[in-house]
Amino acid sequence: MPGKRARRHFSQLSEFERGQIIGMKTAGWSTRRVAGQVDRSVCAVRNCWEQWTREGTHARKPGSGATRKTTRREERRIVRQALVDPTVTRSTIRADVGVAIVPQIVSRHLAEANLKS
Repeated sequence: MPGKRARRHFSQLSEFERGQIIGMKTAGWSTRRVAGQVDRSVCAVRNCWEQWTREGTHARKPGSGATRKTTRREERRIVRQALVDPTVTRSTIRADVGVAIVPQIVSRHLAEANLKS
């Protein structure tokens, strides 16, 4: 099909791209022309422009989901304890860190560090 672009992997609009979109749309460019220029979908350009006209900003909103229960420092401490004593249990690590977390969080941090539980 002529004119059909191959799908590329999804990625967020960068701040620079958002600024480009706002500038081109402000200058009177069509949404399709802007989308072709920045190599993004028409829908992404339209959403960015609508956010700009509605809220007056083009900044990304913070993501949804649960807030982190541990800090980066506490995560490093969990991994360090597992490296120093490989026989230590999740419950012991959890008690040593001193933060109210469930044992699954300890396991997840160890898995992220490529350690077996």
